[in-house]
Amino acid sequence: MPQDKDLKRLVRARMARTGERYTQALTHVLGLTRLDPLPAPWFLTGSRAHDYEVGLLPGTRDGHRVVQLRLRSASCEPEGFGALMQSIAATRYVGRRIRFSATVRAREVTGWAGLWLRIDGWHGPLMIDNMQDRPLRQTTDWRPASIVLDVPEQATELHFGALLGGAGAVDLTQPRFGEAGQNVPVTADPQTPGPLPDEPQALDFGMAS
Repeated sequence: MPQDKDLKRLVRARMARTGERYTQALTHVLGLTRLDPLPAPWFLTGSRAHDYEVGLLPGTRDGHRVVQLRLRSASCEPEGFGALMQSIAATRYVGRRIRFSATVRAREVTGWAGLWLRIDGWHGPLMIDNMQDRPLRQTTDWRPASIVLDVPEQATELHFGALLGGAGAVDLTQPRFGEAGQNVPVTADPQTPGPLPDEPQALDFGMAS
């Protein structure tokens, strides 16, 4: 894997040699590094999952394996995203505050990247934080990232991982999942609807009677 200071230089050199666009050249350079398969609980998903690949990078960082999520094909800039994901039952965490964290970095990300954590109930998502309000963009150093949410009583499933929109790559290592103290602030509020009116409204669609 090229070092951060060398990655852009290698991409520019390939562009000059092949005439490729930046995204195409970036995808090729990143793809030169082989990824090892992930253990079974983790899998690839997302609205454009077929455009992305995920796996373990060779070697370790501080003795821990590193996962990379990256764009697979750059024939065009993907409009959606790819995501690393794992799912568990919410049973033991209902009524508790949870935290999903990892050490992450972005590598020439043309869109945005981040961790994500979603809480589902019987009828669909109850809340989600995907770091869209504090994303990783372009190239960053290794940094800690975390998501903290309260698990409501109606929760049935917890889903978590990392996501990438656009080209480039996001790397993560040392993921952690567990309870957080009540003194740790949540990073997103539940999307609760406001009170409903007592009577039907605007039955004339705003037209004068």
